[in-house]
Amino acid sequence: MKQKVIICSAVLCLTLTALMADSDELILHLKFNETNGSQLFRDSSGQGHDARCGGSVRCPAMRDGHGWFRLTADNREWVEIPNQPGLVPEQEMTVSVWIFPANALWQDNRPVKIGGGKIIGKTNARFDGGFVLGTDVKDGLKYTFFPEVWDSSGQRFHFLAGSFAFQEWTHLALTWQTGGQMVGYVNGREVKRIPVSNRPIGSNQNPLRIGIAPWDTNALAFGGGIDDVRIYGRELASNEVQALFRNGREGNNPEPNTPDFPDAPQ
Repeated sequence: MKQKVIICSAVLCLTLTALMADSDELILHLKFNETNGSQLFRDSSGQGHDARCGGSVRCPAMRDGHGWFRLTADNREWVEIPNQPGLVPEQEMTVSVWIFPANALWQDNRPVKIGGGKIIGKTNARFDGGFVLGTDVKDGLKYTFFPEVWDSSGQRFHFLAGSFAFQEWTHLALTWQTGGQMVGYVNGREVKRIPVSNRPIGSNQNPLRIGIAPWDTNALAFGGGIDDVRIYGRELASNEVQALFRNGREGNNPEPNTPDFPDAPQ
C-alpha cells in the first residue's frame, strides 16, 4: 500500500485527503445524478465504464441525485457494466458505496421484517474469482456488512461485521491488499479486518452488477437507494475512507465537526 504524509489543519487535511482519493487510480465512479427515466449511467472516472439497465428490467428511478432500486414480489431492478479488462483490480482494490436500505415486509404501515441483498459485485456461479458487497440482517431493523472476495484459486474471504439501520443513508467500504488484509468499514469506522492470501483477486467474464446478485439476476435483489459507487485500483488508507464518509455522498454533505475516530478493532 502506498503511504502518504500530510501536514495540515483538520479541515484542510480532510479536503486534501478526499481529493487524493478522488484522483488516484479511480477505476469507476457512478454518481447516479442522471434525470429520471435514464437508461445510461455515466462513469465519471474517465475510464468509460458506463452502466446500463440490466436485461429487460425497468431502470432504477432517479431521486434527489441517487439511484432508487425498486423491489417488489414481481419486480427487480439493477444496472450492469459489461466485462472489461481492469474493471476489477487484482492486487489492490477499494470499493466504496452509499446505500439507503429499504427492503422490508410492512404491516399497519410499519416495517416488521427486513431483508438483505447484494449491492455491487462481479463474480459467477462457480465463485472462482471476483467480489461482492452485500447486506445481511443482524437483528430487528439492523443490518450487518457482508463482503466477499474470491482469489485466483477460488478461495473465499468474507465476514459479517458492523451494524447499520433500516432506511438510513450508510457508507460502506471494502479494501483489499493481496498478501495483506481485507478491511471493512461502516460509516468510516473499521469494523473488521482479516488476512488474505498471496494470490490476486480472481477474474471472471460476468458483468459487474449493481443492485442484484452478480451471478444470478433472480436472486438477492437490493431494495432502496444506491449512490456514489466507486472502485479504486489501490487499497485506500483508513483516513482516506474516513474522508469519503465525512464528505458525504459525492461530497455534498460535509461533516467537518465529526469527532475523531477511535482505534480500529484488532
